[in-house]
Amino acid sequence: MSRLVDVLSLVLLLAAAAAFILGVRALGERDDLRALYQLAVGGLALKASVDLLRPR
Repeated sequence: MSRLVDVLSLVLLLAAAAAFILGVRALGERDDLRALYQLAVGGLALKASVDLLRPR
């Protein structure tokens, strides 16, 4: 079970990185709404990834 949580956390971390990259790219294209959405998704995915790995 621990290995599954680690894999899920890694997937969430990669999703967060991809969302941040897409958000920065959208900022460059001056698409503010899409950039805000992507950056929020990236932040939430990063928080979820960290919460999964935090020791209890």
